[in-house]
Amino acid sequence: MNKKNQDYYFGKIQKLLEEKIGLLADSLSFQNWCTCIDKRLAKTGKKNYPDYYALLMSSVTELQELIDLITIPETWFYREDRAFKFLTEHAKKYGGQYRMGLPLKVLSLGCSTGEEPYSIVMCLLEAGMPLGSFRVEGVDVSRECLSIAQKGLYGSSSFRSLKLKIRKEYFFEQGDKYQLSDQVRFSVRFKKDNVLNFPSGFSKEVYDVIFCRNLLIYLSPLLQENLLKRLERNLVSGGILILGESEYGKINQLDFDATSLNGATAYCKRNKESEQPVDYQELYTKESNKESSIDLIRQFADRGDFVAAKREIDSYHEMFTDDPEFHFLNGLIHHATNEQDLAVKFLQKAVYLEPNHVEALTYLSLLTRGALSERYRVRANQVKKET
Repeated sequence: MNKKNQDYYFGKIQKLLEEKIGLLADSLSFQNWCTCIDKRLAKTGKKNYPDYYALLMSSVTELQELIDLITIPETWFYREDRAFKFLTEHAKKYGGQYRMGLPLKVLSLGCSTGEEPYSIVMCLLEAGMPLGSFRVEGVDVSRECLSIAQKGLYGSSSFRSLKLKIRKEYFFEQGDKYQLSDQVRFSVRFKKDNVLNFPSGFSKEVYDVIFCRNLLIYLSPLLQENLLKRLERNLVSGGILILGESEYGKINQLDFDATSLNGATAYCKRNKESEQPVDYQELYTKESNKESSIDLIRQFADRGDFVAAKREIDSYHEMFTDDPEFHFLNGLIHHATNEQDLAVKFLQKAVYLEPNHVEALTYLSLLTRGALSERYRVRANQVKKET
C-alpha cells in the first residue's frame, strides 16, 4: 500500500480520537502516535492503517484499547504541590463549615491512575478534616487507568513528591509496591467519562473545588473553552478551580477571580448575585435540609453502609416523593443489597420524574431484559449524545 494512503488513514485515526475524547493530534508527538498505533496493529494482527481504522470503526472494545494505550499517564502523588498547598489552607480556613452540614465536594477531572484524587484525600485529612466532611470524585476516560486507581497499588515512581511521613501513614509495603490504606482508597468514587460529554452522569452535581490540571493542553481551543464553561457551571458560587500551572491564562474571559491563601493561588468563581468577596460561612450553611439529606444518603451508600442509608431514606421519605435523585439513590442501594425488583421500581420512578436521568436509564438497561432493556439502553445513549 502506498505511503499517501497510509498517511491518510493515520490522520483518520487521529481525527477519530479527537472526535471521541477530544485529544488534539498535535498534543502528542508523531513518534508517540506511531508507537501506540503500531502496538495495537501488532496486537490485533492488522497489517496496515486502513485495516486498523476499519476495526476501530466497528469495535468499541478496540477503540477503548487504543484510548487506554495512548492516554499514557504521567502523574504522581502531590504533583505540582502548590495546588495542594492551596487546598490545605482552604480546608484549614473553611473546613469547619463542612462538618455539620454538606460535605466539601471535590472533583478530580482527568484523574489518570488515581494519584491526584488520593492526594486530595490525604491533603484534607492532614488539614484536619475528618472522614465524612468531604467527598472526592475521580473522572477519567481510560478504563485501564481507572482500574489501577481503584486497586490503589503503586510503584516507587508515584512517590516523587510525597513526604516519607505521609507515605508511612497511608501506605503499607506489598512486595516492591505500596498499597494505599482503605481509609483513603474508599474515600474516592471513580467514574469513566470524557471531556466531550462531561458531566454526563453527574449532570446535577455542584462542586466546591475542581481540579482540572494539565488536561486543557491536549484539547483544541474550542474544546478548552467549552470545557471551562461547563466546569464554571458546575462550581458553586465561590467555588475553586485549580488548573495546571501553565493553564491559568485560558480563563481570562470567565467569571473567576484569582485568590490566594498563604502564598498559594487558585481561581474563585465570582458570586454573581453580590459581586462581593465570598462569605464561605454563609455559602456553605444555606443549603436546604432536603439537599443535605440526599447528600448524606449518598455518603452512606458510597461507604457501603446501606443500613444507615436506608434509615436516612425512611426518615425523610415523605420529603422526597417527587425528587428523582432520591429515587435513583434508593434504587442503587436496593441493587447493592440484591433487592433487584425494588431497585428497578425506584429507578423507573426516577426516570418517570426525570426522563433524561442517564444514570438511572443505564442501570435499568442492565437490570431489565429483552426489549425493555434495549429501550433503556437506546434512550441512555440518546441522552448522552444530546448533552
